[in-house]
Amino acid sequence: MSIPADRSPPWEEGRTSNRVRSSSTPPSGTAVEGLTDDLLVEILSRVPAKSLCRFKCVSNNWLSLIDHPDHRKKLPQALAGFLHSSSTTYEWRLEAPIHFTSFPGRRCPPIDTSCTFLPSHRRVDILDCCNGLLLCRWYDISSEGDEFRYVVCNPATEKWTVLPGSGKATKEVGAVCLGFDPAMSSHFHVFELVTDQVFYWDPDIVGVAVYSSETGRWVYKEKRWDAHIRLISHDFASVFLSGYLHFQADRRELSTCLAVVDTEGETWMDFDVPDGGLIDGFIQRSQDRLHYASFHVDGAVIRLVVYVLENYESKEWILKHSVETSCLFGVIEYCLVGGVDYSMDGGFDWVAIDPECNLLFFTIGWENKLMCYSMDRRQVKIISKLVDGKLPYLPYVPLYAELQSLRN
Repeated sequence: MSIPADRSPPWEEGRTSNRVRSSSTPPSGTAVEGLTDDLLVEILSRVPAKSLCRFKCVSNNWLSLIDHPDHRKKLPQALAGFLHSSSTTYEWRLEAPIHFTSFPGRRCPPIDTSCTFLPSHRRVDILDCCNGLLLCRWYDISSEGDEFRYVVCNPATEKWTVLPGSGKATKEVGAVCLGFDPAMSSHFHVFELVTDQVFYWDPDIVGVAVYSSETGRWVYKEKRWDAHIRLISHDFASVFLSGYLHFQADRRELSTCLAVVDTEGETWMDFDVPDGGLIDGFIQRSQDRLHYASFHVDGAVIRLVVYVLENYESKEWILKHSVETSCLFGVIEYCLVGGVDYSMDGGFDWVAIDPECNLLFFTIGWENKLMCYSMDRRQVKIISKLVDGKLPYLPYVPLYAELQSLRN
């Protein structure tokens, strides 16, 4: 990327110094001083992960209390990093070897990305990650060919469970997604988006098979929307929020849309994304709201834009943030416009939106630089170079709670 000689790259201008914060105990005589550790942990378990990170700076005692392994089961955890692979497949999954890239300053115990804690197997592919749980294809060492079982596991506790078969043939399943929200329930759901075979390359979605860990059974329901909606084979993304699975799709080349189905397969919705979805966007859950990030082209000006879904009834998106790409990257060509890569130095891929704060993560360039952009400070920084990074990137938030639904 070309940078003027008299100007530092935008991400260097945005770099802030590492300041050492003083650590002190709360003033004597305060109400906090008289709290027992158990009661303090109980109180801290009710605050957002973003606030919990700040409370580590209150004192050394609070830091050790929050970071203690015995307390992790109760306390909320921040985004630790993301899982990715070094190989590209035609399916949206991670194949071995699978890597974990952590974010600087965020403590996270080592993660067994190979899932060696699972029973003997020939191979394990990761299909999805949701609030600390992984959805995998588990190929038993005694099985032959492409025969596999679904496994949902927690790498932080090394607990897992094998799912029964759904009865759907592999060729019928266009995508498989995991839905889990520990704030709502200790149970998880697995969604198989079932497609027809009339259009081999771009089949329409005709129904959904949903597995519930609470009932231990699959249910299949046919689609309940009138439009011909198909999956987006590239840059597929899904979000589980408020008991609904959200995923990007399109209406037979008419426009990109957001498709929604609930855990019972009873409620089906589809609605437009901002700017008509002319440029491939990216959905994520952040601060308990559905976010959509994309690029907006206005003549010669290209802007990175972030929207928030206001409500499901009006299907209205509210613009949350907008910034010119020239302020981020130094040149405006670092983006995908109408599905065409205009980058002078490689491509651009979305990685994640932080679940707790206004941070965007993405990769750019042939060197696959992992970048972090703060919407609050309007600053961008380089985190690292992902030599082996390939899509998809799966954000990972550790979960230390014991779940009855993982029974091994």
